[in-house]
Amino acid sequence: MSAPFPALRFSEFSNDWRPKPFLELLERASDQVDVSAEKTYREIGVRSHGRGLFHKEPVTGKELGNKRVFHVVPDALVLNIVFAWEQAVALTTKDECGFIASHRFPMFLENERQSYLPFIKQLLLTQKGKALLEIASPGGAGRNKTLGQDAFLKLKPIVPLRDEQKKIADFLEAVSRKINLLNEKKVELESYKRGVTQRFFSRTLRFNRDDGTAFPAWEEKKIGDALTRSRITGSKGDVARKISVQLWARGVRESNRSGSASTQYYVRKAGQFIYSKLDFLNCAFGVIPDEFDGLESTVDLPAFDIAENVDPRFLLNYVIRREFYEKYGSTADGSRKARRIQEDVFMGFPLPLPHPDEQRKIADFLSAIDAKVYAVSAQISEMETFKKGLLQKMFV
Repeated sequence: MSAPFPALRFSEFSNDWRPKPFLELLERASDQVDVSAEKTYREIGVRSHGRGLFHKEPVTGKELGNKRVFHVVPDALVLNIVFAWEQAVALTTKDECGFIASHRFPMFLENERQSYLPFIKQLLLTQKGKALLEIASPGGAGRNKTLGQDAFLKLKPIVPLRDEQKKIADFLEAVSRKINLLNEKKVELESYKRGVTQRFFSRTLRFNRDDGTAFPAWEEKKIGDALTRSRITGSKGDVARKISVQLWARGVRESNRSGSASTQYYVRKAGQFIYSKLDFLNCAFGVIPDEFDGLESTVDLPAFDIAENVDPRFLLNYVIRREFYEKYGSTADGSRKARRIQEDVFMGFPLPLPHPDEQRKIADFLSAIDAKVYAVSAQISEMETFKKGLLQKMFV
């Protein structure tokens, strides 16, 4: 039987990939801490799904009690044995020098002739790596599926020689760095938008007319001056194509939620403003796009026609500000689990309104930032898909 090879491989390598137990690939690192009750310590944790390490708050030795803890070794593979089956694996760095880890976070160093730890980590983040971790984590769901360390070390992943491991891992790390840079760019753009939006609505930043003259002062209105209720009776029962409003200002989408036989739906139109009474505190606002014209929603997702002198984008940017929904969320009524912002209350909230042309300039400026955020988000999604494909094709 011929030796297995990955679907995608660097051309300079031709050696066979062979099964090798982790016992040969890794060396256990175990340096127990002699805990002093008076000293302060910081522990590490490992997130599931390969999302890396995190640092816990400082604790005293007295608070640690009889817990067995170990010095964190830099440049080591560390697993969370409780959630290893969820790919809770990571690599330590110099940033973890001086930290400690409980016995639930075993650490391993590489065998310099046999393995390259970044490759081992990436291998464990593949679907086949997940299957290996599940084999060594018997039991039921959650905390009952604890990784058996002896069973883990006996597992035999199929790996190439160390030079090829390094080439693969370094290439994947370069892709990850690109994704991280794109995420940083997205965060910067979102932060910039929040800052400039705050300046617009505090009126410390103003646009001028195209001829350079100043726009008039903003008028102090209410949201009800910009919106008119729309309640066109639609379907009854679970037969309608329905709308849902996504949380955190992520817009409107078609819903697959079912209603009851008595549920009354109302027809919604493209260009209408819509919000979720129940999710007001989670910034559930949107403007219905053209493709959802004629879809329906319940009274808990009221829709409104927008006045001609109000730019829908301006209105949406006003209400999706954290300052807005945090300030007015206290007016919600109902039980703790079903607190609503009713339509009459929502319509009574203040709305500072500039000249329509200044609204348009503000909306155009903020929309241009949104377009950049969207473009970067699309790049991130594309790169993550690319990396996912590499993980499937570059391992056996």
